[in-house]
Amino acid sequence: MTELTAGDPERTTKDQTPPGPASIALRPVGYLLVGLVWLTIWLFAVGILVGSVLYLAYDDPESFLAVDGRSPLAQGTVLVVMGLLVGLVVGPGGWHVLTASWPLAVLSFTYAVRSLRPSYARERLSFTGYAVRGSTFGPPTVGDVAMSLQPVRPSRFTDALMRFYLAGWTVSVRMLLAMVPAGLAWPLAIVAVTPVASERAHLVAGVLAVVLLLVSLVLGVRAFRLGDFDAGRAAGAGAHGRAGQPDGADRTGPDAGVTSASPEQLARRRELVKKQRAKRLRQT
Repeated sequence: MTELTAGDPERTTKDQTPPGPASIALRPVGYLLVGLVWLTIWLFAVGILVGSVLYLAYDDPESFLAVDGRSPLAQGTVLVVMGLLVGLVVGPGGWHVLTASWPLAVLSFTYAVRSLRPSYARERLSFTGYAVRGSTFGPPTVGDVAMSLQPVRPSRFTDALMRFYLAGWTVSVRMLLAMVPAGLAWPLAIVAVTPVASERAHLVAGVLAVVLLLVSLVLGVRAFRLGDFDAGRAAGAGAHGRAGQPDGADRTGPDAGVTSASPEQLARRRELVKKQRAKRLRQT
């Protein structure tokens, strides 16, 4: 599980203030543009994964398949080594790029729709939490990693999206291993469709590619279910602490999970927690 840390007190207070008129007017367009950016990233990644298969299969298959007059044993060795290396990169890398992008696109479009509804007009729609450096997928960072576009008012739909969000950004060895078979299916898919291979090679490579994809699907579903991708803990980052909701939020009734505590209620709750903690320390 990506370890999330609370935001600083100044940002916490700011996140609880109602948005201004300019923000209310502009945020539908803003969230829509952000969603389109993440959707473009996702479509680009899909295009690379699928397009590279067709490109290598038809544009220059001889160079990829090492069809250069060498012995079948040498060609087979090269293909096996390349397949293993590619599988270690394409499978896990493709999973993370795809799963790190589409949940953010859907969340952005969700906030764009919410921003048009009167029931959300006087409240903030999303906030930024922080993950411990080195615990997320992506380039190295100096400090904690910002995890933006988390819902202020969670729902079952956004909780499901947040699980995929965290699965895409969290470094999970179980998930990485689950995606390796899918990566091995990538070079086999090239062999299955390239015109320079024999019909038998087409059949064998195609069957193996499908089998490996199914293996990754089964292992990936299992890794996702066993992974600690808790949307409630994710929602606890940034403005709302670690618990998934601010102290004093209503956890019962039809609006359970809705962020409704005022800054004054939060302050009183913090003072109560401090007193209880001090009392326990005196008793020990």
